[in-house]
Amino acid sequence: MMNDTGLFQNLAHLSDVHLPPMGALSPKAFLGKRALSVLSWKRRRSRLHALRTAQAVMDDITAFAPDAIADTGDLTNFGLAQEFSQAADWLERMPAPTVVVPGNHDAMTSGARKQALAAWNRWTAPRVEDFPFVRRIGNIALIGVCSAVASPPLMAYGRVDSDQATRLRKILEVTRDACRIVLIHHPVTPGLVPWRKSLLGWRHVANALKEAGAELVLHGHSHCATIRFIPDTSIPLIATPSASLMSDEPDRAAGWNAFRVVTEANYWRIEMTRRRMTETGEFISSGQITWLRPRVPAQDAPAIPDVFDIPSMPVYQHAVGA
Repeated sequence: MMNDTGLFQNLAHLSDVHLPPMGALSPKAFLGKRALSVLSWKRRRSRLHALRTAQAVMDDITAFAPDAIADTGDLTNFGLAQEFSQAADWLERMPAPTVVVPGNHDAMTSGARKQALAAWNRWTAPRVEDFPFVRRIGNIALIGVCSAVASPPLMAYGRVDSDQATRLRKILEVTRDACRIVLIHHPVTPGLVPWRKSLLGWRHVANALKEAGAELVLHGHSHCATIRFIPDTSIPLIATPSASLMSDEPDRAAGWNAFRVVTEANYWRIEMTRRRMTETGEFISSGQITWLRPRVPAQDAPAIPDVFDIPSMPVYQHAVGA
């Protein structure tokens, strides 16, 4: 008999903050693939992504009083060491325990991903071989998958190989008593983004989810608010737009997703509200939806092996709302 019925936790999901770089760019920014990204930034993207917008998103998240925050990557633009340090300062100011997975911009070139993970090891796995990992916060298990890889110029695809997918399936199996929320940068389905930006090996991930189950999958990358389902399952696949991008298209306007996970006797009640920034800088609730996901009793699920946790990350054990 489970006695935690009625407890709830608040989770905030943001992505693709693309923090505008502070100060002069390192000379490395003007070499190879990064040079194309710098050109795109100077021509167009620097006028679209604003630090004040990202700060407004953080302020709105703070008012929500989340128990945890999920960040699905692309904190940077060029994958430079100076950007990783800037992003670490940003993460330090988050108003709740935060879990991060890297995006393709954070792995712009060979070696960049390693630098990113080292700089952000308080919030993510310290090495790529440690993915997937799980961070348990109350009744929620946030499971981080790494899809970020260095890709050729004009490409922004991700990749998850069969080994990481096999490990994901095992983690999902041993966390069946929790509300399992998977974090990944690229969408786990075809068609949401062009092929050059897609997830290679998405079927590996989709099959692991189909076999072991999950309650939600959260992603970024598309810069668009969408709700789909993992193919051949009822598992919601949810994207949030860039947290720093202003747009006159409602589905692309800067914002984040607010989740409330309520523990019921036999299911998780998951309530999602899309928070969107208007042209006047105010935040409004733009669409709400609720899912009921079956809940497995704790005694029917095995304990989580320590190997799936990341020792360098703080273990968040704090009270949740009633």
